[in-house]
Amino acid sequence: MSSLSYNDLYRLFKKLDQNGDDLVSPNELQWLLDTMKISSSVDELQSLTGKMGLSFPEFLDFYTITIEGKDTEKDPESDLFKAFEVFDKNRDGLICDEELQEALSSLGLWDDKGDMDVKSMIKAYDANSDGFLDFQEFKKMMA
Repeated sequence: MSSLSYNDLYRLFKKLDQNGDDLVSPNELQWLLDTMKISSSVDELQSLTGKMGLSFPEFLDFYTITIEGKDTEKDPESDLFKAFEVFDKNRDGLICDEELQEALSSLGLWDDKGDMDVKSMIKAYDANSDGFLDFQEFKKMMA
């Protein structure tokens, strides 16, 4: 199975979250696993996750470990993803100029009197020219 991008996983998460509570329940996860021909019960999923529902970051960990078989604690991209989440305040999978400026300010890296321009920073790494940074573009910026 090929790895899905961050944006693909976010869309999958939103599709699974049928009641719109920003959590994927064991019942909602069961549908995903059934379509992938992975057998498990709702009780097993609840026991495995230890929760009644997974937030998007928890879903990413679950997907990475369970579906892709990777341990995110040992995956250097996991740390980069956690950094991405610091910038992506609204959790839409994209970093806009306001989010970038807010994150840089909170990290003490933004000076209102300086000559840095967040729009130019985004534009330099915005491969698809949508005015935002997705995770892949963020990785390039951080390299």
